[in-house]
Amino acid sequence: MLNKILTTTAAVTIAVSSVSFATVATLALSTEMAVAGNGKGNSNGNGNSNRGRNNGNSRNSNSNGNGNGNNGASNGNGNGQIASALGALNAAHANQNALDNAAANSRVGMVATYQREAALTAELTAEAAAALEALTELTEPTRTSAEIQAAIEAANLAGDDATALEAELADAVAYETAAATAVTAAAAAAEQELIEAAALEAAANKDVPTGDALEALRVMLGLE
Repeated sequence: MLNKILTTTAAVTIAVSSVSFATVATLALSTEMAVAGNGKGNSNGNGNSNRGRNNGNSRNSNSNGNGNGNNGASNGNGNGQIASALGALNAAHANQNALDNAAANSRVGMVATYQREAALTAELTAEAAAALEALTELTEPTRTSAEIQAAIEAANLAGDDATALEAELADAVAYETAAATAVTAAAAAAEQELIEAAALEAAANKDVPTGDALEALRVMLGLE
């Protein structure tokens, strides 16, 4: 895996110098954004859209004098549809103690596994975002550390002052290390997101929930 490959300074230098700095930064950014956007983005979008429609219905109903009755029916139908969509995942209503102590192969236990994997996804995604932010605060060097090191060696052989080159090398190494960290963190978050998705699929006895149903499940599990 990428996070195992980029564990030493030597591996960092090799990995980063094999592609352009811009490519490394773009890879980290696109991967991290994909992780952050999976699932929750669609869920929130659907949720806001539905709430917007419900509010509109509410205003129309109020003008006819039937607002409260229609709102109640709308909310009831919405909750019923969500419960139906979740199916066995309604086991998420169990208290946290039950989730923590459930047998792993029980329905509650599988929901608890999803809860843990989803929480880890959020943690790794935050780490990936922080690593990318740290990278963007550094100045992108114009050449790799390997190229600068070769220039230093040539300067030493010629008896030239290499002070400026050594400072340039330090900056390049710092950028390469930060770039590798960002790529590694993004890859780890993306891999964990797949593990989370598999845990959700394993816990579900119906189609994997999306949209409002997924958002409701995450709220029940304290993930939102």
